[in-house]
Amino acid sequence: MRIALNKPIRPSVKELTGKLKEAQELLSKKEGLFVDPGKIVGELNALGIGDSKEVWELIKTILPEIKTEDYTGGKPPQKSYEKTIEGKELFAFSWECKHLGKKIYLKFAIKGDRFIYVSLHEDRPQHPTKGRLQ
Repeated sequence: MRIALNKPIRPSVKELTGKLKEAQELLSKKEGLFVDPGKIVGELNALGIGDSKEVWELIKTILPEIKTEDYTGGKPPQKSYEKTIEGKELFAFSWECKHLGKKIYLKFAIKGDRFIYVSLHEDRPQHPTKGRLQ
């Protein structure tokens, strides 16, 4: 029988700070990549973005607003099943975006020296299942 040791919960504040900084640095050097270009059309339209190239400037603008306490992803971070970033950790954040004037959800990954856009949309609150037995 294996005894579980008390491992620190991931991601730590330090790790999240590093990921947000890395995302900003990568986007300052070159545009990111879309994990699923077909999915992003609806998300960008809903945000009023007509040209997908505009999204990189938007993300560069809103990334500095995000704080580590806005992290809403898994603990530890979920790993992607998308073929292009399979096994890469996903970092999800939800916050009141001052630039857009609404609560926004952003999920991204980092692959090598590229920021990978997974999802960006108005936050969708999670609702408990109705009629669930107690």
